[in-house]
Amino acid sequence: MTTTWILVANATSALLWKSRGTGHDLELERRFEHPEGRLKNLDLASDAGGRNATPDGQGSRPGTQWSTSPREVESEKFARELVHELSAGLSARKYDRLLLAASPDFMGKIRESLDNRLQEKVAATVVRDYTILTARELREKLASVLLV
Repeated sequence: MTTTWILVANATSALLWKSRGTGHDLELERRFEHPEGRLKNLDLASDAGGRNATPDGQGSRPGTQWSTSPREVESEKFARELVHELSAGLSARKYDRLLLAASPDFMGKIRESLDNRLQEKVAATVVRDYTILTARELREKLASVLLV
């Protein structure tokens, strides 16, 4: 029997489901919450400066300029946390294949964090946020993919 893990995620929460094949209900393995993903950039960077003097001392410029916003950094951190969990599960042989369903912006962060070993286990990806679906609704949405 093939065991499939299904990661359903967005930048603030994720659900890890397990499927043991056709005719079996989905089982919730783990729930992840990342409340930092809901915060605004300024709340995440509370120690950011207000304004800095210009080099000639004749004025000021904004104190904080982000190349990557704090919210993006938090999102990337959460993606790495989830991928770490997937990697640990694979090392423990808890699943044979992997399905990923994530919101469009978050799917890219997950994909960037996957190593080759995990990429080989990905049977399908769905670029949709299914985090609010029940087990039954999720099974219906992924029925064609789960049969493969």
